[in-house]
Amino acid sequence: MTNTVLYPGDTIGVIGDSANAAMLVTTARKMGLRVGAYGADETSEALQLADFKAVGTTKDQDKLQHFAESCAAIVYDSDRVSTNVIKFLAQYTRIPQGSDMLEMMQDRLLERAFFEQLNVNIAPYATIINLDDVYQSINSIGYPCVLKPIQKEWSRGRELVIKTQTDIAKAAGLLDWGTYILESQIAYDREYSIMVARDQAGNQQAFPITEVQSDGDRTSKTWMPAQVDQAVASEIHRIAGEVAKNVNYVGVFEVSFYLTNSGAIYVKKIVPAPSDAGYVFEVSATVNEFSQHLRAIAGLPLAEPQVLTPAVTVAFTAAQLSAVRTQWQLKPNWHFTFYHLRHQEDDDVMGHIAVQGSAVKLILDQLDDTGIWTAADDTPTQA
Repeated sequence: MTNTVLYPGDTIGVIGDSANAAMLVTTARKMGLRVGAYGADETSEALQLADFKAVGTTKDQDKLQHFAESCAAIVYDSDRVSTNVIKFLAQYTRIPQGSDMLEMMQDRLLERAFFEQLNVNIAPYATIINLDDVYQSINSIGYPCVLKPIQKEWSRGRELVIKTQTDIAKAAGLLDWGTYILESQIAYDREYSIMVARDQAGNQQAFPITEVQSDGDRTSKTWMPAQVDQAVASEIHRIAGEVAKNVNYVGVFEVSFYLTNSGAIYVKKIVPAPSDAGYVFEVSATVNEFSQHLRAIAGLPLAEPQVLTPAVTVAFTAAQLSAVRTQWQLKPNWHFTFYHLRHQEDDDVMGHIAVQGSAVKLILDQLDDTGIWTAADDTPTQA
């Protein structure tokens, strides 16, 4: 594959509406690229910050085509962007991330088929079409387990944790929506994440492993350096390398893992885009995930991330905003990033704080001492 290089002054497009979109826009502009952003909300931060904006829905093919034809390449910001939109745009411009990995990671059956092809540990699961399937599969899956729609975009409000046989009857209404999977809930001790960049020639560059704490399906805290056994670290790197070898993708992606008490490693998920688990590198390493992502996409050599300082990032919600404002004047080692969301619900993540210090434990203690996140740190669940 020939290396296609974007130079300062060339135009790159950003599509998506997560917090990552604005970070990609600002990073691309710093690199000297001209940036266009596409989205339905013209007041969104990404569209406000871009050199030009295209306001339209994911169904507006004329606007999408015009946007694609205005850009030398387009990047998407998260794993929630529609694969149909990406495939449509790819007819008119380069999409280095492609749609293969995105499509695979949005469909739980395709995702698991990929993991099985790589021969990695994943939580035991069964495909569920009707209620009888649940009753038949529960013996091999065991309790507790979770029923999830095949398509991840349908998950909100349509998942069911099954702890006892009496819970199974509750699944009846959910199964009208389509095919599900029933997956064992892994009892795990720690959660790790690794960000990997893959360039146009297939070369890979991994970031240091981070340790993660989840709150439901989103990352609440990330820190590095991670406390990780050498054998576990080697296996995490090996699996991430196998993923990179077996995908048609350019840019940064995340692979996250569960580690059990017995030392078994399970792959949790892959995110084919920059991820909130990588925000910590903004303050802790010589290159951050957004710069590395755009270096790969622009055909530049990948930088080797060097650790500068221990750091922790923690997300805050709209409900925590006033408590966070109190710390604004008090903490010299807290770096605040606000996402400038227009429509705020109490549990919406409004931004994150990156904290630097001499040791991870001291930083985590400092965060705990504020009491802001204590109530939120219940036992994490699987995504």
